[in-house]
Amino acid sequence: MRVRPYYELVRLPNVIAAPADSLAGMLLAGGTLASWPRALPLALTSACLYAAGMALNDVFDIKVDCVERPGRPLPSGRVSLRTAAILAAILTAAGLGFALLTGSSRCVWVATGVAACIVGYDAYFKKTPLGPFVMGLCRGGNLLLGMSVIPGVLGLVSGIAVVSMTLFVAGVTWISRSEVGGGRSRGVLIGVVLENVGLLGCLYAALVRGFPNAPTDLALIPLEGLLILLAGAFFVNNAAACALREATPAALQNAVKTGVRTIAVLDAGLVAAARGPLAALPIFAIMIVSLIYARRFYVT
Repeated sequence: MRVRPYYELVRLPNVIAAPADSLAGMLLAGGTLASWPRALPLALTSACLYAAGMALNDVFDIKVDCVERPGRPLPSGRVSLRTAAILAAILTAAGLGFALLTGSSRCVWVATGVAACIVGYDAYFKKTPLGPFVMGLCRGGNLLLGMSVIPGVLGLVSGIAVVSMTLFVAGVTWISRSEVGGGRSRGVLIGVVLENVGLLGCLYAALVRGFPNAPTDLALIPLEGLLILLAGAFFVNNAAACALREATPAALQNAVKTGVRTIAVLDAGLVAAARGPLAALPIFAIMIVSLIYARRFYVT
């Protein structure tokens, strides 16, 4: 059996990057990756649910993809519709099973909510005005997933980080709606505004640093974290500006790819601000591996 079509179906680079959200959430809530019996199933929960969502996305998009993206695994016949649907169901069940293995009932509830958002988006909300926000909830929920495995109250700043990630991803999704046809500058503008509201929220959370169990030996100004977030903001807005000027499919695809890749940058920036730059190294490692595979497989 050839595995490449399945890697393309689930968007392998993004599946690799998905655990950056939940592991970042765990670190922001005061956890440590040294507790691997909790961190490993948490990462696998994120990866399985993301892969399930991508497979399910193509199942529901089969008619559109036959016209607009005929080279993708389902319309090209390299993966059957039935196989993709079964794979999505298995991956969803696996994701919820791994959530159970974290030993946190809160994590199971959040994982169930993320799975519901994924199914709701793919089956119904995608074509509605609420679609981008439901997609945002999938990734914001993934950050919350990691926070949920650590006992205790998360606090206001944790909530701001989750909402900011949700809005940023909603912005990327608004832009992606114009990815194929091009020329829909209104949707791109809405997306850019939402991306920047999300970026500002992340910068605020980094500056305030009111996450639970915050270290007391960090510098007053989290310079490294702020620089990482500002770098992400620069690349996102540079790609978005090109899409606003040209609104061609190539420019729009680049804006979407840049936005998707920047999600892990936001994770790393928040962790660097809240826990120090060394704590953010595992998030960067995940991002680098994802970028390596992104050279071989598409991410949108």
